[in-house]
Amino acid sequence: MPRRALVALALLASACGQSGGNPFSASSPSRAPSPSASILFVSGSWTNEVGRPRELLALAADGSGFEQLTNCARASQPCDILQVAPSPDRNRVVAVRTTPDAEAGAQVLFFMDLARSVESVIFARRRVEFADWSRDGSFLLYSSVTGQTGNEDMFTAGPDGTNEQNLTDSLNVRERSGRIDPSGRTAAFERVCTVQSDTCPNPGVSHVFLFRETPITTGPATGPELPDTPYVVGSDASPTFSPDGTSLVFRRLTGTGNGGLGTWDLMVVALAAGATPRTLVTGPLFRGAPDWGLGGILYVETDAASNRSELVKILPDGSGRTVLRTENSGFRMGSPRWLP
Repeated sequence: MPRRALVALALLASACGQSGGNPFSASSPSRAPSPSASILFVSGSWTNEVGRPRELLALAADGSGFEQLTNCARASQPCDILQVAPSPDRNRVVAVRTTPDAEAGAQVLFFMDLARSVESVIFARRRVEFADWSRDGSFLLYSSVTGQTGNEDMFTAGPDGTNEQNLTDSLNVRERSGRIDPSGRTAAFERVCTVQSDTCPNPGVSHVFLFRETPITTGPATGPELPDTPYVVGSDASPTFSPDGTSLVFRRLTGTGNGGLGTWDLMVVALAAGATPRTLVTGPLFRGAPDWGLGGILYVETDAASNRSELVKILPDGSGRTVLRTENSGFRMGSPRWLP
């Protein structure tokens, strides 16, 4: 069964990850989040200068208590943090990072021990798009571009990168943005097939799937491509599980406007036969990848016309909208994640 397959690979990754020497030899000034911190995110707002590289930042659940956790943008080898996933112990993260002025796609996966100011590249010379950390801390799930096809496959490995396993190994399919369910037994992800076939009547359209081949959302494209992204209007992206593992929240591309960011709705669907997705948040704004925790659903909303981004929290039914932080959109706020 697919669930058992993912568990088996996770256990293998965990076992191998506990052997061998310590590969985390590099260091960078950092600090662990304080006990009052509940939310991680990335932004360039550690400085007043718009357009600077993004650091890892933290907030309390009510938006107070701003903390800067990393300081690598001003290091001798500066970094720009694109996306993060926290470990269960709060002190460690995996981060997809690049460098200022790097070419598009020049991004790799880093391990970062914030409390010890220790970090290391997990996979050198590998383009990693997205990563998640299992709730028990034993393994990582990530999407990486493969040399054979130029498409993304999903992989598991131990937190130090050992015992890597390709879960999908697909020729004409892209699997992206995988998130692990609370039990660690399955994963939700974006699936885009690139060639039309009997099993893929709508190539180029991103749908939400459960590992390995269970479609959660379906439907044809309804509009044009969003430039410089893998999405066309009508695509579904960025799924994440509810805390009890019974539902998914995801986003759907509804238009290509808003300064080229696109307009995105947030939607939720129960993981039950015949369930229909329903819209939580709509309107002509960019909405980034959501995260669902016990405190609600987090996402970043950007209005290109007003040059404003907001870190927003809503309840699972879409009510209770609370703006936790407002920034100039040039700070490129993103990747909000609840801390364990």
